[in-house]
This record gives sequence, structure tokens and C-alpha cells, in this order.
Amino acid sequence: MDKVFRFLATLGFICAAGSAHAAVLTESFDSPNFADWQSRWFGQNSNAKPIFFNPNDRGNNVTGLTIYDGNIDDGNAVKIFFNAAFAATITNFSFDMLNYASGLAQQLEVFDKDGNTLFGTVLPVVPQDPSADNGSNNGFDFADSKYTRYSVDSTNGIGGFRILPFGSEGNVSIDDLSATIAAVPEPSTWAMMILGFAGVGFLAYRRRNQAAAA
Repeated sequence: MDKVFRFLATLGFICAAGSAHAAVLTESFDSPNFADWQSRWFGQNSNAKPIFFNPNDRGNNVTGLTIYDGNIDDGNAVKIFFNAAFAATITNFSFDMLNYASGLAQQLEVFDKDGNTLFGTVLPVVPQDPSADNGSNNGFDFADSKYTRYSVDSTNGIGGFRILPFGSEGNVSIDDLSATIAAVPEPSTWAMMILGFAGVGFLAYRRRNQAAAA
């Protein structure tokens, strides 16, 4: 009987190690129906909003998402935050960003779930390029090569990011988002873990009784 319970305990721990795995969520805003991003993970777990009245309007931005937090009364600074439960699960947040606010030094900050700054940098400016004007982007070059890639790790979740001090709404694009979510055991794994812990507990109980009887 002892061997059976030892086997169950070992199996529970093995299942926990093997079945718990991290998930990686991505968003590239490439859907032909641009508004679709609002129904996916980034739109559902953050305060990000479409900047135009028509949610399917990309505006001049032909690749990513022009950042807007829905607040027009904050001097056009941006603060995008994830809801608390989702923020607590993020171990890495990676994204491409393009600042086309000519002459404005924009400070990007990524913060953890408690609001503590994890990363900060000044966004480089990609100025208008008349030669890039294809009739739809008004001279702004939104090519992938113009974006800068950022990646931030955290053991305290990722609360979101902000761009300060002003002028970033309508002038900064984000693209190719990636959020790594902490490993969470699957339901079947929890069952095996519970069975394993029960086996360990029963063994300890039997040994105590045998010692007392001796």
C-alpha cells in the first residue's frame, strides 16, 4: 500500500511540472476588420480605445494601432493599463512602438501591477517622409523597420505603460504585442496534485500511528 501512495504522490508532482505551461498572447492589428482587436485579449483586458469615432478607421496608421486611452482631458498623455487580474499574470510584455510626434520628446514607461516603473526610455522620433506618402498615410512612414522593439520582464506582473508628458495620443503607434502569461496548472493537473498530496498525508498519518503503537 505504501508503494501505491508513493507512486500517486510522485505522479502528482510530475504532472504539475509537465502540464503547467506559460501562454503567449499576440496582437498585430492586421485583421481586415480593424475593429476586431477590441474583442481580443488586448482590447478586453486594457483601457485602450479606438481613436476615431468609427472603430474600423485606421486613419493614417496603415500598420499598427494609434494609441488612445479614452481620456481627452489629460493633456494628451497616454496611460494604458491592464485590469488587475490580468496584469498579475503577465511575466513579459513585448511590443513595437513608433513615435511620429515631430519635435516632441516622449517618455515611455512600463510599470508593474502596483504602479512601480519597470522600464523607461525616450522614444525616438520618426519624422514625416514625403517620399513615403502613398496617398493614405500623409507622408508618415509606418514600415515595420521604423518601429523600435521593447521587451520588459517582471516578477510582479505588468500593469501597463504610459507615454508622457503630452502630445502622444494620435502621434504614437504600437504594433506586434506579445504578453507571456504565467504558468497555470490545468484542471486535470490540479486533480493529480491533490491526489498526490493526499497520498503523502496518508503516509505520514500511518507512520505516526505505527510509531505510537510501537
